[in-house]
Amino acid sequence: MQFHIHISGQDRPGILSEALEAIHRFGLNVVDIKQFVFNGLLNLSLLLESRETLSVKHLREELAAYGKRSRVKASIYPWDSGIRPDAPYKHRSVVTLLGREIRFEVFRDLMRTFAAKDVNVLRIEQLDYGDHHVLEFVIGTREAHSSLDVLNALVEFKEHFEVDIAVQEDTLFRRNKRLIVLDADMTFLQCEVIDEMGKIAGVGEKLAEITHRAMNGQMDFKTALAQRVSLLKGLPMSRLEELAERIPLTPGAEDMVRILQYLGYKIAIVSGGFQFFIDKLKRRYQLNFGFANHLKVKDGRLTGELEGDIIDAEAKERILVSLADREGFSLRQVVAVGDGANDIRMLARAGLGIAFNAKPVVQKAVRASINIRNLELILYFLGINGKDLKELREVSQAGSKQAWAAPASMDPSIQ
Repeated sequence: MQFHIHISGQDRPGILSEALEAIHRFGLNVVDIKQFVFNGLLNLSLLLESRETLSVKHLREELAAYGKRSRVKASIYPWDSGIRPDAPYKHRSVVTLLGREIRFEVFRDLMRTFAAKDVNVLRIEQLDYGDHHVLEFVIGTREAHSSLDVLNALVEFKEHFEVDIAVQEDTLFRRNKRLIVLDADMTFLQCEVIDEMGKIAGVGEKLAEITHRAMNGQMDFKTALAQRVSLLKGLPMSRLEELAERIPLTPGAEDMVRILQYLGYKIAIVSGGFQFFIDKLKRRYQLNFGFANHLKVKDGRLTGELEGDIIDAEAKERILVSLADREGFSLRQVVAVGDGANDIRMLARAGLGIAFNAKPVVQKAVRASINIRNLELILYFLGINGKDLKELREVSQAGSKQAWAAPASMDPSIQ
């Protein structure tokens, strides 16, 4: 026979000790226990088991007397694990809601969305309430396949509000990511590098139009890349050196790299751009891996051609899988971040694929998205709260200043 005892009231030291003292003579064993304090109010639950028949009436009377003495409310419920209200909702997911602010209407409509999809909210935790408001919901569904239905409903929900959402399985791997794979242009970098090259070469508008069509999935990536590179024929390498010094990083990129390195992550950039620029980023920030396309150069100028294999959507996916295998990580321990149609396959293979300020076609294909230009916000999707994030900024900055000043060792490429 099992009993659920619930105790609530103004928190103070000794409440649990007094409760256990009050019921010890009934020969009950503690099967499970959970307690939290919110704004000074205690919420304590005990699941107790009796191997012998006991008087529920006497137990209830003892708890009532204890509650009066201790100035708390103590309730008792006979409990059967098979008929618990949350028992049918055994398929668990974690939903992270992120915005500059989460207004009442957002919270209300999110709860309506959950209710309409028969989603049971099991736990809510606030991760941060500063420059960004971040809430984490543990939810339960009756069937595993219904989580996709919930995801689609959440994608539709967030179109009405300025918020971002991530949906992940509630497993050990959610907080045990080990590798992050990032796209470069408009993700790690705050521009399309090839478009900047086009401006230098005097073909900016024509080249940017091809880029736009390719990133929206309206044009085959290999074809688009070949057309754009051909427009750069004759561009001196000295101009690329100048460009490399002024390419802006996306806000939050440096803090994100510092923190993830401090936490022991492996960091890779896998780009449809050019190895010349990726190698410079890799050396400067001590990144573990960098993969991109190779420009053919003759007499110090671009020939308008490429060398070697093209890093397209298939190659990005293949490199991500190879990196995880090389490092001995499960794909569920991999985070991938990108913005374009050629990132979709890579995002789909990762345990957490994040569409970062991405095209609509990309956002509809993944389980997480961020539409604020700050890469550090990714850390909330890893379950890091605001207090821990502040501490991680401080300790990681202290450790990285000297390390980033030294040249990085080069890792061999994965074939």
